[in-house]
Amino acid sequence: MTMHLLPAYWTTTNHKKGKKKKKLTKSMEQSLIAHEKFLQKMGVDSNYVRVPTPLKTVQVSKQLPLRENINDYDWRIHIPKASEKLYKGNAVLGQAYNKGNLVVLSSSEAKDSATGKRR
Repeated sequence: MTMHLLPAYWTTTNHKKGKKKKKLTKSMEQSLIAHEKFLQKMGVDSNYVRVPTPLKTVQVSKQLPLRENINDYDWRIHIPKASEKLYKGNAVLGQAYNKGNLVVLSSSEAKDSATGKRR
């Protein structure tokens, strides 16, 4: 007999019973009592129940400009320009190896005619 012919209660892997509630230990009870005393000292009511804030159902719409005043607005897009990055040093960029990326070359490597031809 194959597994797919069996009813669902034979193929389930969940045989757990419901989880039992854990009983409070003495240290847990003491910590709860200490916390309640702390809350009373801070002025929090022990019977306080938080009331959730109501959902906002009204959409706030912005007042659009009137047609006669629409030409008074500046409608240009303002995009800040990125400053150009200029290097003002005396380092040399070049290929140190054949078919390699550009790297910073030292002054001796830049003068060497074999630079870029190494393998």
